[in-house]
Amino acid sequence: MSNQSIKGLPGALVFGAVSALMPQATLAEGNTLDTVVVTGRRAEARLEDTPQRIEVITKKDIERTPARELTDLLKKNTSVDVIQYPGNLSGIGIRGFRPEFSGINKRSLLLIDGRPAMATNLSLVNMDNIERVEVLKGPASALYGSSAMGGVVNLITRERRGELGGFAQVGYGSYDTREIRGSVGGALSRFFDFDYSGSYFDQNDDFKMGDGNVRPNTAYSQQNHALRLGFNLSEDWRLLLSSDLYRGRDIATPGDLSKGTNAQSNKDMDRQGNDLKLTGRLGAHRLSLRAFGGEQSYESYTKTTTTAADKKYLPFRSFDEVLEYSGWQVQDQWAWSDWGMTVIGIDQETARQTTRSYQANGARKAPSSANNQRESLGYYVQNAFFLNEGNTTIDVGLRRDQITTKTFATPLLTSFQPGEAEFSTTNPSIGFKQRLIGDLRLHGTAGKGFVPPSAGELTGSAITVKAPKNDVLSGNAGLKPESSVTWDLGLEWSSGGVFVDLTVFRTKVRDKITRVQIGEDAGNRYYSYANANTAQMEGLEWNGRWQAADFLTLSVSGTHYFKREEELSGGRATIRNVPDNILRAAADVQQGAWSGRLGMRYVGEFFDNDWNGNSSNIIAYKPFTVFDLSASYRIDRHQSVSLLVDNLFDRFYSEKGGYPLPGRNGRLAYRYSF
Repeated sequence: MSNQSIKGLPGALVFGAVSALMPQATLAEGNTLDTVVVTGRRAEARLEDTPQRIEVITKKDIERTPARELTDLLKKNTSVDVIQYPGNLSGIGIRGFRPEFSGINKRSLLLIDGRPAMATNLSLVNMDNIERVEVLKGPASALYGSSAMGGVVNLITRERRGELGGFAQVGYGSYDTREIRGSVGGALSRFFDFDYSGSYFDQNDDFKMGDGNVRPNTAYSQQNHALRLGFNLSEDWRLLLSSDLYRGRDIATPGDLSKGTNAQSNKDMDRQGNDLKLTGRLGAHRLSLRAFGGEQSYESYTKTTTTAADKKYLPFRSFDEVLEYSGWQVQDQWAWSDWGMTVIGIDQETARQTTRSYQANGARKAPSSANNQRESLGYYVQNAFFLNEGNTTIDVGLRRDQITTKTFATPLLTSFQPGEAEFSTTNPSIGFKQRLIGDLRLHGTAGKGFVPPSAGELTGSAITVKAPKNDVLSGNAGLKPESSVTWDLGLEWSSGGVFVDLTVFRTKVRDKITRVQIGEDAGNRYYSYANANTAQMEGLEWNGRWQAADFLTLSVSGTHYFKREEELSGGRATIRNVPDNILRAAADVQQGAWSGRLGMRYVGEFFDNDWNGNSSNIIAYKPFTVFDLSASYRIDRHQSVSLLVDNLFDRFYSEKGGYPLPGRNGRLAYRYSF
C-alpha cells in the first residue's frame, strides 16, 4: 500500500495505517480469537473459525467511548460510513452502500440478539443494556434475508445469571447536561434471573459548534429503559422475556446551517420493542422459538418558517409517522458430527408504515407517500464443516424469501390508487478459513444480497398536477429486487501481542431501481420504475491490535475505497456520503486504578448534492479528523469517577453537509458499583 493508494490521508496517519494494521480480535479482555460470536452463523462460533469479517465492540470499548447514541459507538469503534444530524437522527452504511436513516428497506441490517431491531433511526436504539456489538461486513442475505446487502450490526444484550449486581451513576457535562444511569441484575433463585437498566439524559442548553458559535435549537432530553426476565423451566429449557423503551421529548432540530433560524422544528420520538424467546435442547439439537413486536413513532412540530401566512400558527404539528413491526422465528441448530453442524430455520416479519401531514392551521393534508406494508417469509439453511483437524472451516448457506408488499388507500391522497405485489428471491453464500503456516490464516467469502422494492415502487399510481402537463407515476409490479454479489479475500495473522487482518472486497449491484418515463400524450407525462441501474464498490479493509506494553494496547481499523460508483440518470457518479477513506485508531491505558483511552477518527473526502442550490450539482466535502478522550479512576472496589471528552480539539465538522455537530464537550460522572 502506497501513500498514493490512500490519497488524502495525513502522512502520519498513512504511516500508522501501514505499520500497525492489527485488528480488533486479540488482546483486550473479551475480544480474543477465542471470542464467541453468533452473527456469522446464527449460532455460537469462535472468531478463529469464522470466515466472515466480524468486528467486535466489547463492553470495555462501550464504557470508554464518548457516545450519546448508537451511531457514535459504531463510528468510533469500526470503519462504517455514517450520516448523522443534530436532533437524534442517524444511520450507517457498510462497504460502500450509502448510509440510510429511514425506510423499512435498508441496505445494512440492524439486529438485537439476532432478531430485527424494529428501528430505522439508530439514534432511538437503547445502548444501556448492550454487552457487546458484532459488526459483520459483507452480504448476509443467505442468513438474514432482506436489507443485509452491506452487512449486519447485531447488538448482544446483557444477561446476568450469577450473583446480583449492578451500578448507579450520576453525571454532569457541557451545555448544562445532566445524566442519571443505573443497572441491576442477576439470579434471584435457580429458576429466575433478571436485568434492568435505565437512563435519563437532559441537555438543557444549545450546543456550541467547533467554530465557537452556539447552534440554536439543539437542546433535548430522552430516557431509556430495558427489562429482561429469565425463567429456567428445566435443565435444558429456558424462557426469556425482554422489553426495551426509548422516549424523547422536545428534541430540538435546527435545520440546515444555511437557513439560519428559519427551519427549526421539534420532535417527540418513541420506540419500544418486545421479545419472547424459548430455547432448549433435544439430544444434538438446540432449538429456539421466538415472537417479537414493536413500534417506532415520530411527531414533528414546525417552530420557525419563512411562509408569512403560517407564522401566526407557530408552533404547529406538521407531520407524524408510525412504524409497526411483528414477527416470529423458529430455528434448529443440529450438531450432527464433530466435524459438521447445520442451522435451519424460518423467519416471518411484518412491517407497516402509516404517515400523516398537517397544514399550519391544524387541518390534515395529503402525505407525501401512501400508507404501506411489507410481509416477508424466509427459509434458510447454513452448514458449517470443520475439516483437516480443525485447520479448515467451510460454511455454505442458502435462503429463500417470499415477500408481499401492499399500499393502502390513504386519507386525502385522493390521486393515489393502492395495489399489491408479490415476489420471491433465493440467495446463496459460501465461505472458508484455512490455516496456512503457523498463525497465518486465509479467509474468504462470496454471496448474494438483496433489498426489495418499496411498496410505492411496486404498486399504486399517483397524479401530480403540473403545467403544461401532469405527471402520472405508476408502480411496476414486475420489478425485481435490487441485488448484489460480493466476494472478499483476506489474510489474518496473530503472534504474541499482535494481530493483523487485511481484506479486499468487491461488490457489484445490479437491478438498481430508477424512475423512467414510459410515455406522453397531450395532457400527461407517464412515469414508472425499472431495474435499469448498477453500482460497484471495491476496497481494502484493515483492522488490528497490538499489546505494546502491559499497560498499553494500540488498535486501528479502516477502509479505503478503490471504487464507489453508481449509475444515475446523468451517468456514473460517486456514491453520496461515502468517504474515500475512513481510519480510526485508539490507545487504551490500564495502570493500577487508572484507565482510559485516546481515540481518533479520520474521515476522507465525500460528495453530496447541493440541496441549498441546484440539487443536480455535486459538492465535495473536505476531510476531517476528530479526537476523543476518556479517563477513569477507581477509588475503591465500589466507587469510580470518569471523564469523557468528545471532539477533544474542538473541530468544526459534520457527518452530513450543512448539519455541524457539537464542538468540544465533556462529561464528568460518579459511579457506585455493587
